[in-house]
Amino acid sequence: MIKIAIANQKGGVGKTTTAINIADALVRCGYRVLFVDMDPQCNSTSSYQAQIEDTYTIYDLMNEKCNTRDAIQQAQLGDIIAGDPHLPEDESKFLSKIGGFEILRNALSEVENDYDYVIMDTPPNLGIFMVNALVAATGVIMPLRAEKYAIDGLARLMETIKDVQKHGNPELVIYGVLMTAYDVRNLLDKEIWQILPETGVNYGFPVFKTPVRICQAVKEAQAENASLYDMSPNCNAAIDYVNIVKELLGED
Repeated sequence: MIKIAIANQKGGVGKTTTAINIADALVRCGYRVLFVDMDPQCNSTSSYQAQIEDTYTIYDLMNEKCNTRDAIQQAQLGDIIAGDPHLPEDESKFLSKIGGFEILRNALSEVENDYDYVIMDTPPNLGIFMVNALVAATGVIMPLRAEKYAIDGLARLMETIKDVQKHGNPELVIYGVLMTAYDVRNLLDKEIWQILPETGVNYGFPVFKTPVRICQAVKEAQAENASLYDMSPNCNAAIDYVNIVKELLGED
């Protein structure tokens, strides 16, 4: 089972959009996919039209109040462990708990043979829940949007990833940085896209060959809580995410 954390401590970089569309594309390739929403904002859970009330969520799973299969919902876009806005309330408890960084890894081991892929949407910070996802993951994808301090944020994230590789998950692979909402007409977008490969060499990360182009259809699909591939299968972003999955699968 391949477990992919979609991670960036900065919000607004297309992290949730990337997680949802990679998971959806993998499902459409015939793979068994489990989505795990670790973000207390629960945007992925909303897109999946999954339930939070009167059901087990990631909060219950992290607090070991249920087993992993009990927390899985068969929702609109596929199987998901729903997010929960109450998750940060217990952050200090997890920090003081022996094995607190390994709770998610241990939980996912229960469904090791049930899925081909697990896609984890992480919170926009470098706290214990992102670290849990990185410790559990096979690899990490780092979405990036062209902004002034984007590279500085990557440096901090890379420090956390290297720390996890050293102390918690030596097998963690960096799949790469993925540029999102790319607008070829925008000078800053073009500049950051051009310097990313060299930056990657300096910081120790590869860069996906395919940037995800800015696309109105993404917002429309999110507004409808619908699959991008159902609503606009030939739009730029849908094509780009398919190509990214091909890179992941080694088919590019």
